[in-house]
Amino acid sequence: MKTETLNILGPFNTEAGQRAGATLKAIAGVHDVAFVDSPACLQVSLDENTATRAQLVAALAAAGVLVEEKKNPHASGSCCGGCGS
Repeated sequence: MKTETLNILGPFNTEAGQRAGATLKAIAGVHDVAFVDSPACLQVSLDENTATRAQLVAALAAAGVLVEEKKNPHASGSCCGGCGS
C-alpha cells in the first residue's frame, strides 16, 4: 500500500474534490481518496502494483482537474540524506 499526494492546480472546492475522488476510486487498485482543501490536494491510498501516479493524473486530467507535477527532491543534484534515497 502506498499514498500519493496530488496537489491540485487552480480553483478547487469540496464538491469538486468529491467528484475527483469518485473518478479516482473507479481505478483498479485505488483504496481510498481524501480531499484536503488548504492547499487543495487529494491523498490517494493505492496498491502500487496495480495503479500508478500517471494513471491517477491522467484520469483527473480527463475530468478537467489539473495536478501539479511531482517535484524531484534531488533536482539540485545534491542530497542531504534525510529522505533515505
